[in-house]
Amino acid sequence: MSDLEGSESIESALVDGDLLRWFEQQHLLRTLVIAEDEEHITEVVRAPMLLLSAREDDVRAAPNPDALGYPEKRLGEMTLNDFHVFLLRWATRAVDAGLVRCFVCNEVLRNNDLDVPWDGIFVSEDLVAWLFIHFDCKRGLSRELKGRSPFELHPRPPEVFDVSHD
Repeated sequence: MSDLEGSESIESALVDGDLLRWFEQQHLLRTLVIAEDEEHITEVVRAPMLLLSAREDDVRAAPNPDALGYPEKRLGEMTLNDFHVFLLRWATRAVDAGLVRCFVCNEVLRNNDLDVPWDGIFVSEDLVAWLFIHFDCKRGLSRELKGRSPFELHPRPPEVFDVSHD
């Protein structure tokens, strides 16, 4: 029996079972145990998420590459590094759509601005998330992440982008 069975997951409507199991295999899920009393114990499972900016309403559930037709590898064949590559392609489309802001300075990221390049960062301490940031803003990142809990964030569904080509 998987650790996910019998657990409550707020993301169950946002993250499909295959992706949730893949995150579990990668040890990327976070669990909060709430004990009201000896008989009422609840586990809340949080999957990794995307932070399109530092604002709470810019939190997205991670997309499933299989659902988006990602051609490079199927989810079941991916390593964590492969998933990073997929998410960078997804993020590039999100930047093109004007949806992504630097997590530190809050400026809109642009793909064609070579003077102000951006990067995707994967954090995996208490909060497991991918976020996006200008290269020059990286020094302020730890300050911005301090005190953020995955159980206080409420992801929305990810946007659907064509990730079938570079």
